[in-house]
Amino acid sequence: MMSTISPVFSAEPSLATFVPAFETGFTPWDISHLFSIFDSSLEPIQSPAHDFASRNPTSSDVAPTEENTDERKKKRKLSNRESAKRSREKKQKHLEEMSIQLNQLKTQNHELTNQLRYVSYHCQRTNTENERLRLENRILQDKLLNIRQVLMFRQIERSLNCSTWPCDNSTVLTVQQDPSMIY
Repeated sequence: MMSTISPVFSAEPSLATFVPAFETGFTPWDISHLFSIFDSSLEPIQSPAHDFASRNPTSSDVAPTEENTDERKKKRKLSNRESAKRSREKKQKHLEEMSIQLNQLKTQNHELTNQLRYVSYHCQRTNTENERLRLENRILQDKLLNIRQVLMFRQIERSLNCSTWPCDNSTVLTVQQDPSMIY
């Protein structure tokens, strides 16, 4: 009635099995004694029946005791304390980073303010110099206009005085100037 399945060899010794099988399909689960040949350091594999029993405790095991409740509360409190500590540390680190960033931004702001003052000062000096040059240009243009007018008047006066003069007693020379040549 009992037959055997040939052993399966694998890289994992725990996967190698030599399991007797019954014709009914029932296989005994505790076969750890078969592996002692290959590796004595292997621990016995728990049978699913034993595993099932450990997952489904009896009603006396299910009822929480005061010790279990206190133990869970202590673990939860400890976990909450550690979480709060991590949160405080994270917040402190964030505050330190923000403080460093604030100092960097203040320094940068100070430098930019100084640069702005420097540029504003030079801009004001340049504007003042431009205004002075514009005024000087206007004054020089006025002077040039006055000089041209004086020259023109002199040429006109000269032309009026010198346009007709006797070269000899019989001939009179007349000189005409083109007004466009005055400039």
